[in-house]
Amino acid sequence: MLLNGIGAAVISMILTMIGIPRFIMFFHKKKLGGQPTLEDVKQHASKAGTPTMGGFVFVVVSLLVSLIVALIFGRFTSAFITAWWVFAMYAVIGFLDDFLKVFKQINEGLTAKQKMLAQIVIGIVSFLIYNHEASTNVLNILGWKLDLGIFFSIFIIIWLVGWSNAVNLTDGIDGLASITVAISLTAYAIIALVHHQYDILLIILSVVGSLIGFFFFNHKPAKIFMGDVGSLALGGFLAIISILLHAEWTLILIGAVYVIETLSVMLQVAYFKKTGGKRIFRMTPIHHHFELGGFSGKSAGWSEWKIDIVFWLFTAVLSAVALWIYFIFQ
Repeated sequence: MLLNGIGAAVISMILTMIGIPRFIMFFHKKKLGGQPTLEDVKQHASKAGTPTMGGFVFVVVSLLVSLIVALIFGRFTSAFITAWWVFAMYAVIGFLDDFLKVFKQINEGLTAKQKMLAQIVIGIVSFLIYNHEASTNVLNILGWKLDLGIFFSIFIIIWLVGWSNAVNLTDGIDGLASITVAISLTAYAIIALVHHQYDILLIILSVVGSLIGFFFFNHKPAKIFMGDVGSLALGGFLAIISILLHAEWTLILIGAVYVIETLSVMLQVAYFKKTGGKRIFRMTPIHHHFELGGFSGKSAGWSEWKIDIVFWLFTAVLSAVALWIYFIFQ
């Protein structure tokens, strides 16, 4: 039960902490290029050449540990398979994107159309798996049941694609995405625990443990970045977990940081096009705006640690609010 999940979290953390240094050594030994840095953010100049694709390690560790523990303790359920599948498949998309950039020196990686098509296909398959397991297409919104019927398939696709890309945008400075997602997943771990959904709790805690292990090497100054293989997988995982727990609406609050990051990009692009080159923010996603000019955009820039702490606290507070509201209406 809970102890199985905690044990999986500890094992995942330890294995990730063992695996990441070896992965970093592999990058250096092969003299592989790191993640491209942002020319407009001078603070990032020192990051040039930093290894990326660290998400490969914590994803593989999470998948293997959770799978083994699930098989041993009888938690290999349809819900577990669905969460496991989504996490793995979105990681595959990210891996292919990173692989083309790092190993094949194709700067663009997968094209936007290729990436979107792959995400949609996985969303469709995920709906088929989910629908076979749950046989329900109902959204639970503050205790109100909304039966979407066949349109639930469209919801799942949009939900998975949207959140996977939202977390991908959030992964822009040292340690930001890893701990923010760990906090978000902890909120869902509480829901899973209260409702005795130990199969989902198991894989959630496995991922949280891996993220904590990864953070030891990803905090500023980062020795490695997670890459798309990590961020796309985490976003898709958050989305499917909210669905499996029938708590979809909570992700709007629990994942508010990812929403704000995405909206900042959308607003910036729309305003830039409409005004012929003017901008709302110094740079987007919005964490770069804070780096360059603080909250107002015109003052001294915030350090990466300050941005991290503000975003983590913001996520923790809104996650607590989401849980409070969720349990009131249960």
